[in-house]
Amino acid sequence: MSDLDTTVSLLSSSSSIYHLYRRRFYIISIFGFLAFNQCLFWLTFSPIARNAEIYYNTTEASIDLLLNWGNIICIPTFPIAYLLLNKQHGLRLSMILFAGVSLVACLLRIIPSIISSAASPQFSSIAVPFLHAGQILNAACAPLVQVSVSQVSCIWFGPNERTRATTFAITINNLGAAVGFFISPYIVDTPEHVPRLLYIHSGLALLACVLVLAYFPSYPPTPPSPAAERLTSYSFDNKKNSSFLQRFAKDLWQCMITPSFMLLSIVGGLTTGTFSTWTGLYDVILAPENYTEEQAGWFGFSSILAGIVGGFCLGALADMRRFQHSLKIL
Repeated sequence: MSDLDTTVSLLSSSSSIYHLYRRRFYIISIFGFLAFNQCLFWLTFSPIARNAEIYYNTTEASIDLLLNWGNIICIPTFPIAYLLLNKQHGLRLSMILFAGVSLVACLLRIIPSIISSAASPQFSSIAVPFLHAGQILNAACAPLVQVSVSQVSCIWFGPNERTRATTFAITINNLGAAVGFFISPYIVDTPEHVPRLLYIHSGLALLACVLVLAYFPSYPPTPPSPAAERLTSYSFDNKKNSSFLQRFAKDLWQCMITPSFMLLSIVGGLTTGTFSTWTGLYDVILAPENYTEEQAGWFGFSSILAGIVGGFCLGALADMRRFQHSLKIL
């Protein structure tokens, strides 16, 4: 069966033919799986905070910091993600790095349970640094999700599909947190079962790594749109790093002095940051009210699921031309 899905001919000053390939659904699915894993691993300890505190003999503040590494590490690693994605074959290289670092992060977290016993007096001092190292590495992958999602949708999908593809990739990332809230408290029903969850995460990370290494090209043989054609032909010469950095600084400054960009960034950042932090700490917030970890997990699951449904609905509306102007006003 041919992989070719649709052929589109756009006439301008010169005739161009663009193709949509069925494999684009495979690409967005693998990317979504990576994004799902990243958010799931980021939220590992928050839904099971009380059991994790007991198992690792550590404090609530230390468990909270494992969650906060996601926001702390994102800031310095965003420029690195930008650099990687704008290299030739940058998308494939970024996804390989993403999958590899995620796997290493998961393996680091299970090393203490392999080399030591929870009953050992030194277990906490051995395990906690490994946990922080794993969470930091996983946090460093977050920009590769957030920055590359628009590139994946632009390079592989047609103009009228991009919003839905982007929405899918973003919401599947949030689905990782929702599943973590729902499943983790049932997997870790006692402190001794914390390693069980870490082994499951390591298996998911290994599967994602294998799938990316097996097949994840940077771009299709023929681009699906003029924007994709321009993007795939745009690469940076490694010998011109200084000019690249100058361009990066110039682009960043242009964003900073554009009111619409700053408005969207501030509004989006405040709402997303507040929602993510609030939901991530449900177990800690609700513990004084005598809610169980399972009940706190249901709070988190339902909150994130509502956001996912809303995201899909708005994504579908945004691809309809008659609603685009209304959505911009909204």
